[in-house]
Amino acid sequence: MKKNLRCAALYFAIMLASVFIGAMPIYAAQDDVYYGVLFETNGVLSDGYGRAFSRSGALWVSVSSLRAMGAGIKDASNGKGVYIYAENPAALFGIPSLEHLVTTDGISLYFSSFKVGDEKYIDVTGMQGLLKMNYRYDGNNIIFTPNAGDRGYIAERSKNPLRDGDKVALVWDYVTKPEDADLSKEAKIPGLNVISPTWFNLMAGDGSAANRALLGYTDAAHAKGYNVWALVSNSFNEKMTTAFFANNRAMDKFIAQILIYAKIYGLDGINVDFEGMAEGSRNSFSQFIARFANYARAEGLRFSVDVFIPANTKSSRQHDRAAIARAADCVMLMAYDEHWRTCPRAGSVASKPWVIRALENTLAEGVPAKKLVLGMPFYTRRWETTNGKVKSFSLSMADCDNIVAKNGLQKKWLEREGQNYVSYMSNGKKEEIWIEDEMSMAWRVSLVSKYDLAGVAAWSKGKEKQAAWNVIAGMFRK
Repeated sequence: MKKNLRCAALYFAIMLASVFIGAMPIYAAQDDVYYGVLFETNGVLSDGYGRAFSRSGALWVSVSSLRAMGAGIKDASNGKGVYIYAENPAALFGIPSLEHLVTTDGISLYFSSFKVGDEKYIDVTGMQGLLKMNYRYDGNNIIFTPNAGDRGYIAERSKNPLRDGDKVALVWDYVTKPEDADLSKEAKIPGLNVISPTWFNLMAGDGSAANRALLGYTDAAHAKGYNVWALVSNSFNEKMTTAFFANNRAMDKFIAQILIYAKIYGLDGINVDFEGMAEGSRNSFSQFIARFANYARAEGLRFSVDVFIPANTKSSRQHDRAAIARAADCVMLMAYDEHWRTCPRAGSVASKPWVIRALENTLAEGVPAKKLVLGMPFYTRRWETTNGKVKSFSLSMADCDNIVAKNGLQKKWLEREGQNYVSYMSNGKKEEIWIEDEMSMAWRVSLVSKYDLAGVAAWSKGKEKQAAWNVIAGMFRK
């Protein structure tokens, strides 16, 4: 059945791209394609169930239509999503470990929604089993039928998964509006082999997890040859995270949800990014990571964790990097924000001496080089100084080029910092930029070879120039 569903999905996707049906809706994105919604029971078709539309490789159906057809959907209190209850999830999703993680009859799963006019819509792609309905396309309409027990999942993992020893070239993709995230329209990025969309986060101390994922995004990423390691965060909320670590059932619930989402969306791995924790959570976090890693590995998922650099700061002390490395497949060293957004003095986001010291100190703490991935910034900051007071503004690489061109500036290469630098006066204010570009990327990539690291990871997608990827692609050349 899985193979047949995949074939049907491919046919469906082709048809979505070529047909426009019906009157102009209240709101339409450029590539939205609209359909009527019908419900079939015992061979009898009924209409009056509203409309559905395709966008970003997803089929969006109104929540009211799905409820009218019998789907059990509850609104989330945050107004940004809905809950669907999954009965007997171990059997439904084919994940044996859920027998241990979910001690009740089922589990509520969160799915993001968005409004079109007064209607709330969710993506139903790959959710036939959960909704207890199948659907098909007849050329004009989407026809839903009661599900006779079929899981209905069409998700597949990458046909080119990363193996132990393969170099990692990851970029984090900051996704805030999943309905607009469409990788299929983008050119393949040379040198990139892992993409990490910011899809999941802790919503409450009871282990509830938010979900902004789309199956169409994963499919498009796989078609370009990328692995997908979705990011999982704690919302950087100290109080909530402390309560979470104090509750074993909450941690099991959270892990269970992420494993289920990984199955629904065909993920190849997950990337854990817990920040803003209490210092007293250090050991609890390490223990949580060890437990999470075991369950993830049992499902064939690559497991990576983001860590701060070694330093005498509250943030750094939250992470026991050696303990995390023992559990994780990859440890992502966030070697940026040397001078952070609210820093009282201007300076580089990640100068060469600072990065090398952070890297060597991390290795000295016991993180194996073969697991260590060097995090690097695709962004920088413009520092504005007025009467000794400093403010900063985040810039992309293109922003830097525009400022240099607009002001007729001459970049100066700082050998020690490993960066180009410009300074100028604007309206009586001193402006300074330590520029991130292909030249600053080059020495970072060279560190992968020098220290035999596992690879590089960059924050964040869209802030870079193509030239940066050309440098990263060189990491794979012998």
